[in-house]
Amino acid sequence: MLIPTEWQYEWMEAFLHVLGREELIFSDYETNSGKKEYSRVGGCYYTCKMAVLEALERESKQAGVIVLREAYNGYVPLGVFNVRENVRNAMEQAPLEFEDMKTALSYISTKLELPMEKFVKQSDLMKELLNSRQTTLDSFFK
Repeated sequence: MLIPTEWQYEWMEAFLHVLGREELIFSDYETNSGKKEYSRVGGCYYTCKMAVLEALERESKQAGVIVLREAYNGYVPLGVFNVRENVRNAMEQAPLEFEDMKTALSYISTKLELPMEKFVKQSDLMKELLNSRQTTLDSFFK
């Protein structure tokens, strides 16, 4: 999900019933001021970030980015190249546009098994963005 903000990035990955009945969510994020330490979720965080930044650079755009990923029973870890190539492919697709973040998340929730509320609860950036008041152009002229 690309968000019309300055650069900020969050990677979230849910493991759903991979080994049993568990529902684990791993996440990490950075703001426009950068990341201070190595990501606690490792290589997938960086390979996904690289694929997104390649696409944004190609289009000469800046955006905030939130990536949600799920792994299900039978999941076989194929390496970070798999994540990178899937994200590159996603970034080449025609974008869908939504009026606001809540509408976008509602649409995304139809593509995921885990309820969106669980991702939001684990998230740092989504919670902040959902709780912030959207600024309008008119507010700069008052």
